[in-house]
Parts: sequence; structure tokens; C-alpha cells
Amino acid sequence: MIAGWWLLACLGTPAGQVALDSGATPTSTDTAPDTDTAPDTAGTDSNPPTDSDPTTDSDTTPVDPACEDVPVVTWESWGQGFLVEACQGCHASTARDRYGAPASVVFDTEADAYRWKDRILSRAAAETPSMPPAGGVSEAERELLTIWLTCWIDQEV
Repeated sequence: MIAGWWLLACLGTPAGQVALDSGATPTSTDTAPDTDTAPDTAGTDSNPPTDSDPTTDSDTTPVDPACEDVPVVTWESWGQGFLVEACQGCHASTARDRYGAPASVVFDTEADAYRWKDRILSRAAAETPSMPPAGGVSEAERELLTIWLTCWIDQEV
């Protein structure tokens, strides 16, 4: 199953920045800390979900049943920012120097990412990744990339 205790900490952070306490040791009971200090009141929710919260979309069902326990990772919440930061230096249609990237392999849009998802997964999220060639993508980002392209992108495009 695709899961990591730190994934919730990663959501919402810009590509290249992973909010992860390096001293933390994951356990099966690790959960996100409760930062709501307001008393619970029956029948009310002082913090209702919003459209901008990628983890609360109750109408979204993952493509693969193995993805039931992973966060919702969308183009808007993560994918676009990641591709801009990690890939579009060479794979944008407007890149001045593509550094050998084929002209047809462009990641400007969500539809482009969907079209190339198998290639992206095999090169950027593999056990021994070859993309980006200069590195700089963390393991947490690679796992989020895998979750997005495996579990959620089919519903978006």
C-alpha cells in the first residue's frame, strides 16, 4: 500500500520544502497534532472543510483501491507546483534550453502530466530515479508524485 506517516505533513508545502521533523520516529499511532484549542460543541463544526483543503474532499474516490488510506493529492494542491519546480526547467514548452529533453515531452498542463504519467513514474519516482538529472527531489516528494499519478490524476483529467 502507498502510505507514509509523514505525508500529511508534506501536503500544502511548496515543492522542494517538506515539513518533516527529522528527529521524529514514526509509529503506527502517529497522527497529526490537534491544534484546535476551542472546546467541542455538539452539532457544530468551527472549522468546516473548504474547497482549498485537498484532504477533505469526501466526494473523491481514489482510482486504485490500494489508495484508500492516502491523502488526496491534486494538480492544484501539489502537482502543478512540483512540476514547475522540478521539471519545467527542461520540460516546459517555453524552456529556452531543454538540455536534451525531447521537444514533445512537455509538462505544461495537467493533461500533459496525465499523457506522460507512465514515463514520469518510471524516471522520476523509480527506486533509482534518473530525473531530474541534477537531483534535488526528496523521497517524500517522490512518494507524493507516485500517489498523485497513481491514485488521483485519472479523476482530474
